[in-house]
Amino acid sequence: MFVKLLSLFISIILVAGATSWLMAQPGTLSIEWLGWQMEMPSSLAVSLVVAFALILVFFDRLQRALWSLPGWFGGRWRERRDTAGHRALTLGLMAVSAGEPIEARKQAARARRLLHAPQLTGLLSAQAAHLAGDHAAARRYFTALTNNKDFAFLGQIGLMRLAIDAKDAPAALAAGGKALDLKPQSALAAAQLLKLHADQQNWSSALEAISIVIKEQKKRTGTVPDVLSRQRTALLYLDGLTALEIEGDTARASRQFAAALRHDAALLPAIFALADLYLSSAKKQSATKLLEKSFALVPHNEIAQRLLALWDDNDGNSIARLIKLIPKKSEPMQQSAYHIISDIAASKGLDGEAKRLRALHDASMTSVGWHCCVCNSRHDFWHSHCPSCGQFAGLTWRQLENVTPLLGD
Repeated sequence: MFVKLLSLFISIILVAGATSWLMAQPGTLSIEWLGWQMEMPSSLAVSLVVAFALILVFFDRLQRALWSLPGWFGGRWRERRDTAGHRALTLGLMAVSAGEPIEARKQAARARRLLHAPQLTGLLSAQAAHLAGDHAAARRYFTALTNNKDFAFLGQIGLMRLAIDAKDAPAALAAGGKALDLKPQSALAAAQLLKLHADQQNWSSALEAISIVIKEQKKRTGTVPDVLSRQRTALLYLDGLTALEIEGDTARASRQFAAALRHDAALLPAIFALADLYLSSAKKQSATKLLEKSFALVPHNEIAQRLLALWDDNDGNSIARLIKLIPKKSEPMQQSAYHIISDIAASKGLDGEAKRLRALHDASMTSVGWHCCVCNSRHDFWHSHCPSCGQFAGLTWRQLENVTPLLGD
């Protein structure tokens, strides 16, 4: 713009200077045409030429302006139309966020009418229809979005959520899989697939999904939330159990059990499963070492009973060996160990030792067991899903002061 103005300014100066110079020169201009002769001062001739040129420029500009008027009016009309369309799009998104389906669908229809942006208006229309419970219309709009490469991911995510609402697990898994193919590192798609695969007991597929979720979570925050850590541990154990019981792959099962215990050394089912694998492979020392380490961390009656069976207790020192394993740092676990060992001593007829251990035992702190982190219910055994609320990997082995009554499993 600046260059154009500068060029115009220089041109005006040059023309004005040339005109002034010509007008200052003495002389006359003579014109003969068809027997006619006309003479005039040179200054007048120059003035007439300049005036004629200015008239030509004026009419040229006028013609251009008249030709551009329809486009100008059309541009202004389109600008106002686009402004109204984008306002309808904004109001529609606000209505979706506020949970107002009627207003959302009204603004979506207005945006479709005013804007030539089928993907944006289609996305708003799909969300508005989904919010209104019109799944047929929502499915139609989301399906249309899958045909556009820029919106295909959102279309598949929408179809997956519709299938989840309809409790159609195969359709949800199919749409979620396509969404993850489009964006392999999408935590949004992977988180949905994680729940779907866990509910279908597809443990290996759930493990693949949770690895994506954890990776993206680490990128954002640098940490792994407890719920994801518990879910990963549970999936490693369950995948190992599938490898052992269904596929007969003991090597893979051993790797998965060990990996689960690296993330949560208190997962009792993994402890027992790995110990059994060691014993079946004639690795008695490895099994004993695992159980001793586990009892020192998470005292449990079955661990103690297994240790008693593994120790060569010819000298009757099993009680003393168990006492040496009592946790030193966690008082609830310490109290649980006293309770377990005192019962074992009593069963062996060691009444004095049993009495001494009971004196160390605080009965108010023996509420150690499997507790759900969501509904706070207590269970005798570990489950992949909480029997009370259905939360996947919600059970942890811990002590609580106030718990709901023990539920029969």
